[in-house]
Amino acid sequence: MNTSPQHPAPAAPSGKVPAALETVIEQARSARQQHLDDIVRRLGRGERLSAEQIYTTLRAQTLCTWWRLLARHIEYAEGGGVRPAEAVSRFVSWITPYLDDPTPPDPNVTTRAPGRNGELDFALAHLDHSLALIRQGAARIFLAQAEILAPACSAQQSPSASTGQETTA
Repeated sequence: MNTSPQHPAPAAPSGKVPAALETVIEQARSARQQHLDDIVRRLGRGERLSAEQIYTTLRAQTLCTWWRLLARHIEYAEGGGVRPAEAVSRFVSWITPYLDDPTPPDPNVTTRAPGRNGELDFALAHLDHSLALIRQGAARIFLAQAEILAPACSAQQSPSASTGQETTA
């Protein structure tokens, strides 16, 4: 008998999230799920995973997490009063530093101590470096998608949201 708690399905969007953003989020969820299914299938067959499979899965997971957090931010931050264009702008500013995030030192240059702790330190240095590179790749994709998405989010703002703002030609 499986007694593990079941997580509820994500709630349906309340209409605050623009359709274009919902599409990007669904694409991110689908990509993440496809990569996870592939890994589970390969592990179930006893296959070894390639570095590329792990990289793409972790990048897809990172992107999906960021997009889902953005949607939740629109839905719930400040009592649900955050405009989509403002939320996208905030996330762009939060994620942009990952493009220039200094990666950890190259693990090949790190001095290795002999023994088990040396192996652990060496492996962790490689993982830290790899995760930084995965975040950089995810940030590039996220920011490119956000740049395309921003006009759609701005266009869906309610007229009352821009009261007092004049358009300039």
